[in-house]
Amino acid sequence: MATPVLDLSRTFSRLGRGIATGIDRVERFYLDEIIRRNGWGIIRTPRGFLMFEPDRLKRLPDYLDRTDLDGADQASTIRAIASARMSSLSIRKIMWRMPNGLAYLNVGHTNLNPQTMRAMMEMPDHSKTVMIHDTIPIDFPEFQTEASRAKFVERLTTVINFAHHIIVPSDEVRENVEKRMIGTGHRVPVLVSPLGVDIGPVPVDRVASPKPYFVILGTIEPRKNHALLLDIWDRMHAKMDEAHIPELRIIGDRGWRNEEVFRRLDTSPMMGRTIFEMGPLPDKEMKRQLAGATGLLFPSHVEGYGLPPLEAATYGVPSICAPLRPTEIHLGDMAIYADTSDMYQWFQAIRELASEDLGAQSRRRADLQAFRLPTWEKHFDRVFGVM
Repeated sequence: MATPVLDLSRTFSRLGRGIATGIDRVERFYLDEIIRRNGWGIIRTPRGFLMFEPDRLKRLPDYLDRTDLDGADQASTIRAIASARMSSLSIRKIMWRMPNGLAYLNVGHTNLNPQTMRAMMEMPDHSKTVMIHDTIPIDFPEFQTEASRAKFVERLTTVINFAHHIIVPSDEVRENVEKRMIGTGHRVPVLVSPLGVDIGPVPVDRVASPKPYFVILGTIEPRKNHALLLDIWDRMHAKMDEAHIPELRIIGDRGWRNEEVFRRLDTSPMMGRTIFEMGPLPDKEMKRQLAGATGLLFPSHVEGYGLPPLEAATYGVPSICAPLRPTEIHLGDMAIYADTSDMYQWFQAIRELASEDLGAQSRRRADLQAFRLPTWEKHFDRVFGVM
């Protein structure tokens, strides 16, 4: 049986950078699974490559979860527990210290370059499996910087040229990836395997608020469409008594190409009254905020999968969502859908959810928590079944 080798370069690069992104969380679930399967790990760092045999890899989560260390201290500790450390030119030496028949796995969109891929080609009976979470940088360049788009094109080209299998979270991403193979001379099998949904138990100390409040999770970037919500809260202030306006809590870091939204967040008179920019909260506090919310707002223009509404459902928190294909497939009529081109539809949906009586809220939460969502067990069964 092939020995799984997980590339954790993204996890290492994100040390000390605050709230975990969706891709960060996916890589962490893979780490736990690779440990369970007695697999290996590699990390590309600015100083070179690190290798982790199974016994060393099992120690890694303890250091990743340390809250008393900053990113630099975590990085130093992780280097210290590595089984081997090699210069940046020695990827071949790392590979030759691993078992024959290795199954390289990359789910973090990091370290996808021809040098690493070619080094593995020298290994007997090896395979390379890469997850592509979405193709948004190519299909929607208006939501990206030119640099990030160019980097993604380079990575996807590498994957199409070298990978044995591509994993994607949805049929939509599969269709987009397969389109990119046309004319390349390569046809890599693409497996659709929805990501599991698991953010742990409902916090016992979830936030209690005298007013209804809604959360939006994720980086403040144009694709996430925070501008629509700011317009809605403008309308609420024009049409409603402030005492009856629910709160909007924005959880996430500021991103890119969103100067107008940043300006509004810096200058709006609603800030600190009905709108609160909370920044990238630690994981525990983010979960407390989500668990206590009246609802999650998800007005994204486009998503490869869209975890927040699914994660909210596990806490019984309803979502008002743009009618995106992956969300409709996995949440069905358990979500409330509103067209992002219709601000009035969103305005009404938010008002109605904020004014639901306790009985209706309890029934809705119970139905959501009983709803069957994709699991990591099924995801891993499909992925490791092709490796």
